[in-house]
Amino acid sequence: MNSEDVIVYMTALVAIGIIVVGLLATFLHSTVLAPIVIIGLILAIFVLLAKGGFAHKIESIEKLCFVITFLAIICSFILLYKPM
Repeated sequence: MNSEDVIVYMTALVAIGIIVVGLLATFLHSTVLAPIVIIGLILAIFVLLAKGGFAHKIESIEKLCFVITFLAIICSFILLYKPM
């Protein structure tokens, strides 16, 4: 297995971890975190499909999704911990 395949699998594991942790946080704490689960699911699909020539086509979409995920995490924490 070459290093590029290992990176794809590790990234897929991270995306699946985002989904699991996001689901736990959503169901146990607040539905404000639900967009993290949805975006993590989209990223997991992109990462798992990233083998072969498809990887070049989705690179810009993947970067955009990472930025959107980061912004969603920031917004979720702001809404979650804002003073009442």
